[in-house]
Amino acid sequence: MQETPLLPTPISAKQQRRERLRRWTWWLVPKPFDLVTTLLYLSVPVLSIFFVGDANCDCQQFPAWRVVLLLLATLVLLSIDRVEYMLYGEETPQKVAIALLLTRIVLIEGVAQLDDLHFSPFLYLIIPLLASLYFGIVIGYGFMVFAWGLYVCKELLVYNHNWLRSANGVHDLMIYTLGLIFAMAMANAFLGERCSRSRTELLLQEVEMSHQQLKAYAEQVAELATTKERNRLARDIHDTLGHYLTVINVQLEKALVFRDKKPQEADQAVSDAKRLASEALDDVRRSVAALRTTQDTWPFVPAMVELIEHMQTEQRCVELTLEGSEAGFSKQVLLTLYRAAQEGLTNVQKHSHATQVQVTLQFAEDEAILTLSDNGRGFDTSMLGRQGTLGEGGYGLQGLHERLQLVGGSLQIESGEGSGTRLQARVPKGRE
Repeated sequence: MQETPLLPTPISAKQQRRERLRRWTWWLVPKPFDLVTTLLYLSVPVLSIFFVGDANCDCQQFPAWRVVLLLLATLVLLSIDRVEYMLYGEETPQKVAIALLLTRIVLIEGVAQLDDLHFSPFLYLIIPLLASLYFGIVIGYGFMVFAWGLYVCKELLVYNHNWLRSANGVHDLMIYTLGLIFAMAMANAFLGERCSRSRTELLLQEVEMSHQQLKAYAEQVAELATTKERNRLARDIHDTLGHYLTVINVQLEKALVFRDKKPQEADQAVSDAKRLASEALDDVRRSVAALRTTQDTWPFVPAMVELIEHMQTEQRCVELTLEGSEAGFSKQVLLTLYRAAQEGLTNVQKHSHATQVQVTLQFAEDEAILTLSDNGRGFDTSMLGRQGTLGEGGYGLQGLHERLQLVGGSLQIESGEGSGTRLQARVPKGRE
């Protein structure tokens, strides 16, 4: 059944409005901590305009040019944050970060000079915060000490020598110190969030890589399974249809030879060929049925007896000896033994020209042994290692060897020119 592709989840109108708003307003607060820096930047000119010169504020009225310079410096500071995010995102190169931090320090100091350090000390809180985000929390603590010392020195040496002797001075210093501590706490939280996000992204990348690897492994397993199934089907075709077609071919050749001299034997050979063709068709049907369903039992002994009967001819005597019981041996083991006997008998019929064949099956407690020996002309066993020297018989022995390997068995062949052939297959009992 064809799977229906998953459709993307529709986005609601409300979500679309949020996305459009975020697309147009990202520059207001590019990064989470920019909300803090933006408010600090804006606080100085706002407080200077609305509170300097107020009756409750012991500050002198700012001239217009100083207010304009304050606004311009604030605008530049705000622009630096947005341009930096637009160009580098959250991964500002180290050299650029150093240049930007120094530029901010210069601008903040300029604002402090224009503001006469009335409200501008709040901007000093930004320096250790940015230093921590750029270069780590240790460097940030160093800039924190620098900002604290700069504020104290400017108050004492430049603006008010008796600053710490007044209650307001001590109060301002405490607030400023708490502000620095709060800024470093924020920096630490932002660094922790960044580290956690980096680990999450790395984990997602590893999960994606693992998914790709699993997908590749699944494709390899599927390919191996397909190759294994093709090899199994090739062995089945060779062991079943190949066997029957070989015997049918022999019978038809016999009919052609005896057609004029011995018509009755020729007719019998044709009849045998037709019977074998029907049996081959039945075997194909059984194989197809076996592919569709799983059978727990299989009539092994009757199948062996039928196989031996098919190989009996007037010129060749085949004897079967069974020792022990096949009970406890799995269907796969029994089928492997049957295919071994089938392949051995097919090679006897095609190559050995033997007149006596002995097939012995021994079922022991832990293994089964199939021995097939004949008095044929034999062959040089060193030819088995040469590809193509035995033609189709070589492929059949190769398939038999693969079958035995699948069930943990072994194959041994003994032969020589003019001394017959002895084939022995051993298969462990294994599990039922």
